[in-house]
Amino acid sequence: MDDFKTPLSGEPDGPSHGLYGSLLNDWMFKRLFGSEDTKDILISFLNHIMGDGNIEDVAFQNVEHLGPTQDDRKAIFDVCVRTTTGEEYIVEMQLARQRFFKDRALYYLAYPILNQGAIAKAEYRQKHGEDKSFNWNYQLKPVRLIAILNFSMNHSPEWDADRYHSSYRLHEDATGELLYDKLQLIFLELHRFNKTEEELVTWYDKWMYLFKNMAKLNARPVSFQEKIFDRLFDKAKIANLAPNEYRAYQKSENMGYSYQNTIDYAREEGEKVGEKRGREIGRAEGRAEGRAEGINEGRSEEKTAIARNMLTKGYDLKTVSELTGLSIDEVLALK
Repeated sequence: MDDFKTPLSGEPDGPSHGLYGSLLNDWMFKRLFGSEDTKDILISFLNHIMGDGNIEDVAFQNVEHLGPTQDDRKAIFDVCVRTTTGEEYIVEMQLARQRFFKDRALYYLAYPILNQGAIAKAEYRQKHGEDKSFNWNYQLKPVRLIAILNFSMNHSPEWDADRYHSSYRLHEDATGELLYDKLQLIFLELHRFNKTEEELVTWYDKWMYLFKNMAKLNARPVSFQEKIFDRLFDKAKIANLAPNEYRAYQKSENMGYSYQNTIDYAREEGEKVGEKRGREIGRAEGRAEGRAEGINEGRSEEKTAIARNMLTKGYDLKTVSELTGLSIDEVLALK
């Protein structure tokens, strides 16, 4: 269960003590990248990550997406925006590794794709009236996911250990021919980024440095004097938070520390349950598979125990689902 040992803040050894809040703090992340009054920060980030600088404005979309039917599970994003040209961007912060994280990332992209037909129909009816028939030609707008990961993904053996950025699209296997350019997944792996301030070269470097080190800073680094960072440092400064904002930030931080303590305790208990159950099954069946089955059962109980504790402490459904690997429906059942 090493997947759950990822630190939850920008300070690996405990609470941060710098002048600025951690960008990995859930409240601070959504304040800076998911709020209307700070969308200029988000636009700058998107333009730097995409590298073309073509995004002039964005409109925030509903972060909670329902499936096609009532029985389908929900997808809840951190940030979801649509540009003036119709492109959709999902920006996710993932603090802990999940077994099927790549699958979930692709699953997330399916929601805005499915919604584009309904959006096109609504826009057509608004322009031409309800009495006009609508026939969609399936022309899609690009959908892109940018995920900031506080862990390292698994890559091929030849992958450079220090390469922290990856971008995936649909290509033909043999020739590499691009089949489709409107679906893109970008992953930024903080655990692979180890550059010092003096080594920062690209915009990518600078954003990664801030995500990893913002909470440790006692002053604005000299290499971040570009005007584009003025708002970011101003909004992230702890002293500039209103009392209610500071309480919200601290609550989010404390939930992170509490979560880690819950994980540590649940892991210990889960291992005990797994070993005990494994011995019981092993004695009954006389086979090594019994122990493996018991350990798996213990791990399942561990996840359930973690989820229950998180719900008791006030975590939202999305956070509980992401950090335990349980589905939203499984978490709801625990309530």
